[in-house]
Amino acid sequence: MSGASPSSVSTAVIVLLIIVLLLARRTYLQVRGARYSTGRLFGFAAFYVLLFVALAFTTLYAAVATWGFDAYLLLAPYAAVPVLAAVFVVPYVRRIVRFERRDDGQWSYRLPWHIPVLYLGLFVTRFVAEFAVFGVAGLLFTFPLPAPPSVGALAILVGVDLLFGLSLGLLLGRGIGVYAAHRDLTAEPGSPTAAPLPPG
Repeated sequence: MSGASPSSVSTAVIVLLIIVLLLARRTYLQVRGARYSTGRLFGFAAFYVLLFVALAFTTLYAAVATWGFDAYLLLAPYAAVPVLAAVFVVPYVRRIVRFERRDDGQWSYRLPWHIPVLYLGLFVTRFVAEFAVFGVAGLLFTFPLPAPPSVGALAILVGVDLLFGLSLGLLLGRGIGVYAAHRDLTAEPGSPTAAPLPPG
């Protein structure tokens, strides 16, 4: 991107890598067994929501410049996709999550690999697509963008934003499903420890 200093590019790449590494670590823990914490469960989800809002604003800002007031119609699918994905996945996660009691008395939970890996993959796909369309400008949250995006470029960005919205919905649904299953498990005194996930 013209006009971007090497330091700003390096900072953007480092921040993105840190975010991806955090997501990858959470993905690994959820597959191998993560300590249950309501604060961590929803705190991480809140961070993901803020990230989605920031990235969606990047696209919306560019869309208003190209499409005018009609661009605000994007707010409906941007809100609907995460909500519908979360509503759909909550009962599924609630059914498949497995809890185990640790030696220290704390609960840990595990999920099949496809749930956390899917939302991590959708998150990375969003950034790869935006980089392919805008280059480094998309990673730097630059306003205005170096050149007005074409209609085709905007359509691509909206598509990958909605993929990210689907990822957000999966994460929210995962959190709510795990919370609901844990609440059910601990609501019954003497509840047996759930069986571990089968191999593979």
